[in-house]
Formats: sequence, C-alpha cells, structure tokens
Amino acid sequence: MHRFKGYVRNTLLLGILTTLPIIITYFFLSFIFRKVTGFLIPLIDFVTFKLGITLTVFAKQSLSLIVLILLLFIIGIIAKNYFGKKIISFFEYLLVKIPLVRGIYSSIRQVVETFKISGGTNFKKVVLLEYPMQKKYSIGFVTKETSEFLNNKINNESYNIFVPTTPNPTSGFILIVPKSEVIELDITVDEGIRFVISAGLISPEAAEKMHTESFE
Repeated sequence: MHRFKGYVRNTLLLGILTTLPIIITYFFLSFIFRKVTGFLIPLIDFVTFKLGITLTVFAKQSLSLIVLILLLFIIGIIAKNYFGKKIISFFEYLLVKIPLVRGIYSSIRQVVETFKISGGTNFKKVVLLEYPMQKKYSIGFVTKETSEFLNNKINNESYNIFVPTTPNPTSGFILIVPKSEVIELDITVDEGIRFVISAGLISPEAAEKMHTESFE
C-alpha cells in the first residue's frame, strides 16, 4: 500500500511538472494577447456598430491584432524614411521634455537601442568569475573588452562583464574584471541565459540536450 501511494504521488507530481510549463506559457500568451489587442477593441466596436456588423470577442481580438501588426509595419516603413525619422525625432524631443515621462522613456529607449544595434544580444561570451566573494562563483556575460582608459586606471587588461540576477536576466551588475581572473565557458549565450532564468535548474548540458532533441 505504501509503494502504491508513493507511485501515485510521484506519477501525479511528474504529470504536474510536465504540464506546468505548457499551462504557464498558455496563460502568459493569453494575457499578452488580451492586453495587446484590448486597446483597439473599442474602436472596432464603434466601427462594427456603425456598419451593423456583429463580431465575436475572438474575432474582434483577431482583427485588432491584424490592425496592430499593419500599423507597426507602416510605422516601420515611416521610420526608415528621412522625413519619418524627423517626425519621430520631434515626438521624442517632446517626450524628453516631460519630467516624469523623460526618465521612463529614456531608460526604455536605451534598452531598445541596445537590441537594435546588437541584433538582440550584446553579449560576446559566457564566463565564470569569483563574485560576490572568493570561492563563490557567478555566471557572467562579457559585453566587451574594457576601454584603454579604464585598463590604465587599474593597470590590467579587463573585461566588462554583466552579472544578471535570477530569474530576471534583464537586471544585474556591471563588473570590470581582469582577464586573468575570468574562466571562459565553452557554452553559448543562450545556454547561459537559460541557466540564469531557470535559477540553475537547467544546466548548460541539459539546455544543449533540449535544443538538440527539439530538432530531432
């Protein structure tokens, strides 16, 4: 009887752990879908009412998403144009003049610009370093080699290393670490990020195995 209870408990736990990522992903995408499409639904309701058309909630959300994608595409075309850039620059100029909005917009703008310049990631390699104390290691991402100005100040060739927090890798610390004190890891940046997001539950070897199996 004890073995049977243990079998049921372990099997149920395995089922929960197997389906949990799927359930969380579903609810996350549903939340994003509702938020993204929600602000255009009042306009769609107004137009459909004037035209005497009745749509389901899902049809309204789908139409809202399609309209939003088209608007973003048009904005992308405008942003490539010389006069479009001037118009966008003008609105940015107005935003940075508003005290409260200025700080929020500038921070988000810097993050977006980083992604635009680097194509999504600005990390060069994954490393181990002794942080926050000796014999205690943290995963870090090399952003670039330290400038000559800073190298001369510390009299050592160094790396600029971003040490992310868990489970949110978008926040963290910038450290300037001598190259001699850094252990370079033979893993990809994606594997390193998965390790951080999973709070160390997914090791680089497991991440590589998962990536390989997904293409088999």
